Amino acid sequence: MSFFKNVLASIGVGAATVNTILDNTSGEVRAGGEVCGRVVVTGGDVPQEINAVYLYLTTSYIREVDDKKIRENGTISRFALNEAFTIQANTTREIPFSFMIPYTTPISAGGTQVWVKTGLDIASALDAADHDYIKVLPHPIVANILDAMALLGFRLRQVECEYAPRSRMGFPFVQEFEFKPGREFRGLDELEVAFFPHEDHVEVFMEIDRKSSGIMKLLDLDETRIRFTIREEDVSRGNEALAEHISQLIRRYM
Repeated sequence: MSFFKNVLASIGVGAATVNTILDNTSGEVRAGGEVCGRVVVTGGDVPQEINAVYLYLTTSYIREVDDKKIRENGTISRFALNEAFTIQANTTREIPFSFMIPYTTPISAGGTQVWVKTGLDIASALDAADHDYIKVLPHPIVANILDAMALLGFRLRQVECEYAPRSRMGFPFVQEFEFKPGREFRGLDELEVAFFPHEDHVEVFMEIDRKSSGIMKLLDLDETRIRFTIREEDVSRGNEALAEHISQLIRRYM
């Protein structure tokens, strides 16, 4: 009987399972914050060797292939929890964990979702996996920048992660924020913004698209890319002062 159970376990029937329980029941965590919880491994019908338990912080992004947009999953960071062990049949083992999510983790907004994928690397069998979604809140400075943009009348139209193989983020995609201007900036078509957060400052990459037609648009002369840094002292003066600072930067290229 155990022979057939081993065969079934090798194809996932009656095999060990995994479940991740997050300590924060709301599932909210700020970029740069800590995620804590425990992984519960439950043995199946037969003992199985678990080569490793791992956690992947994961999101999805858009990639263009042959002029078609496809959605792929990408890893933000990976965490290995323990060494190999054997889970006996019908037993349970709990493995506590805590890890800091990178400051560069995309926030949960628009089309962006972030989740913790838990996996068991099971010897000679199908790996078991579990997915737990979390809500990633923006880095505090990014939150201030978004508030300042709203004060300037910019409306956030779309947020999406897009493929960027040369990204400095540590993974091959970048989260882009697309804003539509209000009346004060009606000479603009849109703004595209990406953030590169650090502990005490945020690098901002902005593409300013001006309304234009004809040769200007054909030669991409209606677009200007700028880069600037917002530091803690910049936000300490309040969002209205920050909005005025960002406004002056944008107006140089209108």
